[in-house]
Amino acid sequence: MFERIHTFCSSIFVKIFFWFWCATIVSGIVFYILTAVTQTTPISEHRRNLLSHRRQLTGQTMALYGLTAIEIFERHGLNALNEYSERLERQTGIRTYLFPNGLHTLAGQNPPKQALAMAERALRSHTIEFGTFHDTFLVALPMLNPQRLLYIIVGEVPGAPPKPVAPFYQLPPNLGLKMLITFIVGGIICFSLAWHLASPIRKLRHATQEFAEGNLATRVRPLLGRRGDEIGALAREFDQMAERIEDLVNAQKRLLRDISHELRSPLARLGVALELLRQKTGPEAESSINRIGREAERLNAMIGELLSLNAPDTKETMARSEVDLNALLKGIVEDANFEARAKNCQVTFENDGEAHFYGNAELLERAFENVIRNALRYNAPETAVEIALRHKDDRLEICVRDHGPGVPQDALEKIFLPFYRVADDRDRKSGGTGIGLAITDRAVRLHGGTIRAANHPEGGLEMTITL
Repeated sequence: MFERIHTFCSSIFVKIFFWFWCATIVSGIVFYILTAVTQTTPISEHRRNLLSHRRQLTGQTMALYGLTAIEIFERHGLNALNEYSERLERQTGIRTYLFPNGLHTLAGQNPPKQALAMAERALRSHTIEFGTFHDTFLVALPMLNPQRLLYIIVGEVPGAPPKPVAPFYQLPPNLGLKMLITFIVGGIICFSLAWHLASPIRKLRHATQEFAEGNLATRVRPLLGRRGDEIGALAREFDQMAERIEDLVNAQKRLLRDISHELRSPLARLGVALELLRQKTGPEAESSINRIGREAERLNAMIGELLSLNAPDTKETMARSEVDLNALLKGIVEDANFEARAKNCQVTFENDGEAHFYGNAELLERAFENVIRNALRYNAPETAVEIALRHKDDRLEICVRDHGPGVPQDALEKIFLPFYRVADDRDRKSGGTGIGLAITDRAVRLHGGTIRAANHPEGGLEMTITL
């Protein structure tokens, strides 16, 4: 299960979908942040205009208050000015302070430090000055009386002015919901796009697997339609390769089949000639004639195996019926035990219940027999060739284990190739032709199964056929 999850996560479909979706998410986040930032511009401009308008009105108001305060102070004195300041504060909430030339503090006013600081700023700049202190809006305005004497009127206006610039982190309302909808829609679009891009690759992979399993007629181009991109070019090149390989394999099979048929006739004549020679010669030539006869029989058997290997059966044309695998294997085991007694060993068989399979009984029997006799050929004396038929999920496994020398690790897959020999001298002495396992592999593949070889940890070779 974990292997399937790992394979799925490492597929090109998941990679395309993941990176496209991440790009959509990042783009959405950047888009909403930029939207939030740019939306603050008109708000900031509005507040800036509001602040300018308020300053203008406040400056005009303080100019009127200042003219009145200077006139009262010069005509009626300090007490009248203080009464005017108190009356103005009760009516408007604005507290005023009047500083004559030189920033002298008038008696009874007791200006705070921030008011005195604003007066100093206006004295230096000779223009109206604005400032804030906590929640108070400060205004300092330099003014001249008719005699050109300098006064500075400072007012404390309740309520701080609006900030000129809105904070950049102010985000639009319902941002989370909007981003969630964007991610979901982006995920659906990215999934569809990734599926569309990975679909031809999946079809190409499926066709490659079919071709590797022996279906040389597999072609990709009809599955992809009229694609003109790189994937379409790859499909065309795959079909060209597959067609070339199919032609080469079919030519090889035809050659072997024709040669095998042609050799049958001279072999039959050779057998007749040997019988005539045996009748005409004496006992001194008997051993040589028998040797020639055994080699002729061996050559005839090899030709029969070649014809079987190159038989034109396919999955579609192969005759099928319900086969009792237990009964089939028991019959092979009984025959094999006759040969096993000569080597002082035996063949055992065990199963975990009934096993019925829909297939070709003749091909299956030939496949099992080749594997069992191959195991018996290399099995050590006084040991057993162990055969087990087991149910595993929705499959059947037939395991054949011997106690022989095993096979080198690099040759485990090659032993199913026609005429491949692990050791020529040993195979010749054992009587093998190097075709039996190739016939078994072909028969198993025609039934949609697999066969694999592995060296057993305790010694010997174990063949596992899965149907």
